[in-house]
This record gives sequence, structure tokens and C-alpha cells, in this order.
Amino acid sequence: MEKLLVSFSGGETSGYMLWWILKNWSNKYEIKVVFANTGQENEETLLFVQKCSEYFKVEVIWVEAVVNPENKKGTTHKVVNFETASRNGEPFEAVIAKYGIPNPATPHCNREMKLNAINSYMKSIGWEKYYSAIGIRVDEFDRMNAKRKERKLLYPLISEKPMSKAKINQWWNLQPFRLELKGYQGNCKTCWKKSDAKLYTLINENKSQFDFFKQMENKYSSFVPESRIKLMTQRGEEIPTRTNFFRKNRSVADLVKEAENFKRIIKDDSQTLDNQIDLFDLLEEESCDIYAECGIDN
Repeated sequence: MEKLLVSFSGGETSGYMLWWILKNWSNKYEIKVVFANTGQENEETLLFVQKCSEYFKVEVIWVEAVVNPENKKGTTHKVVNFETASRNGEPFEAVIAKYGIPNPATPHCNREMKLNAINSYMKSIGWEKYYSAIGIRVDEFDRMNAKRKERKLLYPLISEKPMSKAKINQWWNLQPFRLELKGYQGNCKTCWKKSDAKLYTLINENKSQFDFFKQMENKYSSFVPESRIKLMTQRGEEIPTRTNFFRKNRSVADLVKEAENFKRIIKDDSQTLDNQIDLFDLLEEESCDIYAECGIDN
């Protein structure tokens, strides 16, 4: 029997994918379900992962990145659970302390906290050759990895059971629980890959959500890893004096100031039952799938 990793992001799309796979592929694959916690997930996400595990009667392995501060020593993992999972950004800060603040120019957060942590776990259980199921819907087909065949990536909600955001919402409305987040909140509290409109909305609703990013900027914005300095020097690039999280090297303080003039109402697509999308947000948004090409799994 072939092996299948189900990458569970903690969102409703990947939650539905997990349910569908258990119903349709349990006799086809040996299945492992893994959730990578960054320490900056919304608490509602952690509750949802736990409820899915209980309701679907499946073991979900919770992993967190373990960063080795030495150069050329890769990130490994540790196994946690709902009770012991980090909630104050501990894995996130460990990544920043070694690699610097992640942003569009250096997007290493997904690589270190999700991909490398999950790969480390799979290696620890002796899985070397396996397929990976990714929760991307048919209305997000452009987010599929271009090298999906050679990397053995499967997108069942595109190829096997095409599902749109509206259909996902319809299905979850019939279940005894849902992810108790608005669509624009997403799983990671203040991910820099969100559109500006979503970030402004989050700031105006609850500015304290950005406290962790603000603390990291205060502590690490002037830190540039030696490896990056060496690479930029070789390329003849200017070494930045400050590195912030958001597009155009903006800080939390910059976003807070910009948000003061933001008046647009953001649609909560966790409730939508049609297939209308906000094209403006779609153009700005970037994906946080572990094998992302572009576009966020809600």
C-alpha cells in the first residue's frame, strides 16, 4: 500500500479534504495526518484541529519546528499536542533568531516552521517515498505547484472532488462545529502574506494581535544573518539596515498608521454561499501552503 501525508493546515478547506480522504482513500493509502504549529496560530485554529481529530476519529500529529542555531544545521521537529502546543510564538522566534525576520524578500517562515518540521517528522518515522495531499480548491487551481508530479503532490479538491469556497461553506454549515474565525482572519494571526485590506481590518478590529510581530521587529529588525550578508555581498546587493515583516519593508507601526484611513468593508467569505471573490484581495494575497506557488487556505 502506498503512503500518503495529509498536510492539515487547520483551515476548513483542508479539514474537508481530510474528511474526504478518510472516506474515499483509506483503503488506497496508508495515511498520516500532520499539523505544523507556528506558535502564532489563532486559538480557534488549534481548537478546530482538535475537534476534527475527535469528530473524524483520526490521529492528527502536531509538530513544531526545532531550530538548531548552528550554521548548516537544519531544522528538525518535536511532537506536541493541543495542551502542550506553543501559543506565544516560541518556534517563530527561534526561526527569526537564526534566519532573521521573514518577509516577501526572505520568505523562510513557511519553509522552516512547516515544510522542514513536517519533513523531519516524516523522516523520523521512516517514510521516505510518499504522496502529499494539499488542501487547495478548484477555484484556487493556479496555486498548484508546477513540479507537483515529481514532488508527488496531490490536490484531491481539484482533481478528484472539485470543491469551491461556497461548496466548502455549505458542507461545514451542516456539521456540528466549524472553524470559528472570519474568512479574513485565517489561521496565522497576522501573516504578512495577507492583503493590505485584511491586515488593516485586523488592526482596526484588534491591534493587540500584532504585538508579537511588533516585539520581533523591536528585537530583530537590525539583525541580518551572516549567511545572508555573504550572499548579498556576492551579488553586489545593499545590506538592509532594518528588516520588517510586511510588503515594501513596512513595519507594524507603518501598517497601524495606514489603517487609520482604511474604510473599505472586507467580506467574510467564511459565510458566503456564492462563488464571488474579491479580485483586489486575490491579486495581493500570497499562499501559505507548504508547497505554495502563489495566492491562503482558509
